[in-house]
Amino acid sequence: MFDGFNSFPVGQKRILGWMIIGILMFPGMLGQAHAALLEGVMSEWEELIAGKVAEKGEKLVTGNFYTAEKPNAHGPIGMMGEHTHDKGEFMFSYRYMHMFMEGTRNGTNSISNAQARALVPTPGPPAVVPTSMLMEMHMFGFMYGLNDTVTLTAMVPYLRNTMNHEAGATFATKFTTRSEGIGDIRFGSLWRLWAVEAPSIGAHRFHANFAVSVPTGDTEPRDKTPVSNPFATFRLPFPMHLGSGTYDLYPGFTYGGEKGRSSWGFQSIGTIRLGKNAQGFARGDAIQVTAFGAYEIIKKWLSGSVRFDFNHWDDHRGTDPGITGQAGPPVQTAIPTRLGGERLDVLGGINLLLPEFMGFETRLAVEGGVPIYQWLQGQLETDSIVTFGWQGVY
Repeated sequence: MFDGFNSFPVGQKRILGWMIIGILMFPGMLGQAHAALLEGVMSEWEELIAGKVAEKGEKLVTGNFYTAEKPNAHGPIGMMGEHTHDKGEFMFSYRYMHMFMEGTRNGTNSISNAQARALVPTPGPPAVVPTSMLMEMHMFGFMYGLNDTVTLTAMVPYLRNTMNHEAGATFATKFTTRSEGIGDIRFGSLWRLWAVEAPSIGAHRFHANFAVSVPTGDTEPRDKTPVSNPFATFRLPFPMHLGSGTYDLYPGFTYGGEKGRSSWGFQSIGTIRLGKNAQGFARGDAIQVTAFGAYEIIKKWLSGSVRFDFNHWDDHRGTDPGITGQAGPPVQTAIPTRLGGERLDVLGGINLLLPEFMGFETRLAVEGGVPIYQWLQGQLETDSIVTFGWQGVY
């Protein structure tokens, strides 16, 4: 059972508790709130900008957070929570994400299997070395415009992990382990902050992101290995887990811009782990920073995008005796202090907006890319990332 709050001082417990309650209850209290939380607060800025555009014979429009009938009105499909919805709008989405990893990296350099095995300090039999991994995720999403200020979100992931290994003094033994199941379910909200637009300056929109994940993913997956007897399984190391085992917070901020056929955006999302899980460890905190640009290639139909995505994640805190205390060959994926790293990806995408049918707006999208920078501590390096998606808005 999760006991992460016990590791926090009383004052922090109250703050975290109110944050979680707020995401579930406060949006419903807003009623007929302003379309943007900073509407009025930014009046001096609005007056200044309105004066500038008035000199060009234009009028400043505030509070418009969405441009309909544009394929690039939504960001690349690999981004989450990059757009909001008006009151009463529903959106259902499905994403299939595919990440392939092969070979070990220490620092910024790729290393051999023998070098990877030398990273494990535990004495004993020749260590097992992971050689490749395929991570697949089916993500089912839901968004609802509660009012003109708040969009509620929910995401349910289904994960399938497959890792190949080599073992033995000459790496002659090869085997595969797998884990599969529901991951951590995430509930969130997007809070509209401020939006202004005029023909000469384009549209500029800002919203805050906040979400909390529930530890529904398995943190004790098991599978057979070459040292297992026919009826025994081993606890799989950390990268094969389906969830964190903790309640996690995801605060962030998103900006979107648009002018003519061009659009662009920026997003920063943090991950804060609340305490440790029942196994005695916590995944490392993380931050994601992404920026993209998109262009409407065929008006009202097709857009293309380029995105740069930076991710940094810390080492795990604590350890799991059920993994580190197992008999058998050691492996670097079971060392909590070697699981941190960072990566910068470059990705290209396509968004296709289909004709509206009976008030239902449908989008198909794909995005794929490769890392251009990776810093790891003896873990499998990423080779490619691909995301396919469908979005339906009513």
